[in-house]
Amino acid sequence: MNKQTDQLTDVFISDEVLMMCHNLALLTEKEEVAALLIGQKIIHEYGTTVSVTALSIPPRGEIKKDRVEIMSEDLVNAMEDAKHFSCIKGANLNVIGWYHSHPHITVWPSNVGKKANLQTQLNLQNMDSCFIGIICSSYNTDTTTMMKEMKTVCFQAKQMNGTVQRIDVKFQVAPTTCTSQLSFGVIVKHIETLYDELIKNYNEANEGDISPMAQLHNDSVYTLSGIHMLETVAKPMLQMLETQRESSTKRIQSLQTKLEQLSLGINDEQYCDGTNNNNVDQENSDDSSEGLITSVQIKNQPKDIKKGKKSSMVSSPV
Repeated sequence: MNKQTDQLTDVFISDEVLMMCHNLALLTEKEEVAALLIGQKIIHEYGTTVSVTALSIPPRGEIKKDRVEIMSEDLVNAMEDAKHFSCIKGANLNVIGWYHSHPHITVWPSNVGKKANLQTQLNLQNMDSCFIGIICSSYNTDTTTMMKEMKTVCFQAKQMNGTVQRIDVKFQVAPTTCTSQLSFGVIVKHIETLYDELIKNYNEANEGDISPMAQLHNDSVYTLSGIHMLETVAKPMLQMLETQRESSTKRIQSLQTKLEQLSLGINDEQYCDGTNNNNVDQENSDDSSEGLITSVQIKNQPKDIKKGKKSSMVSSPV
């Protein structure tokens, strides 16, 4: 493949994938979480554009505060998920990146953690030079403003002068009309996995003869952990669904009104400048009745071009 076309030029991340990344980062406050990014590569004359549209969340084999690993079987399972998503979305999707969180630390950790992240990224880029990495920092306090902040960065790695260097990659957030059931299914499945882990830890802690105080402590930890899951993921998802329901209801009412008008032969289509289609038709009929000179003058005037609405892309700070 041509080096120029194999060079990463643009990265687009759908807003629902970014929402899922933030939810995952908030779901576990004391351990890192990881996921694999699914999307497609678009190769053009000047390079390659990567578009991330879905996530594959593997089960956590090793639960630690300062480390998370992507195993080979996780990649295989993510490839199977990509095939499944391709059938649903009708697009050729592949595994094109990985994601992990940094709870209670900056988005770029200490040198030891940074080297581990960059080495993992470099190893993954051996499979695909356009493979990207995303890190989301959560539960971290800005020392200047003393406020909680959440930062998300996109990066790649490159071997230079015997060391692995970080390459910052700018990305844009691609808006979607509504959150898909597929994305909700991924999040719900992950919540179920974490809840199973919570029950397992609770049962293991209560094995054998334990004191009433220890039992009370275990019950409290179990309850607080469950409430934390509800507060950080389930409640925001419910609020978002209610907002989308209201928006969809208004959209349905608008379409029903338009359908009734069309059935009655009424055309109330509005142009971009706010003028009504019926008014324009009336003006055209008036102009045509003014004679040959008027029609020649109108013919020589430049015609208004009705432009389509473009999808906006909102830049996200890196």
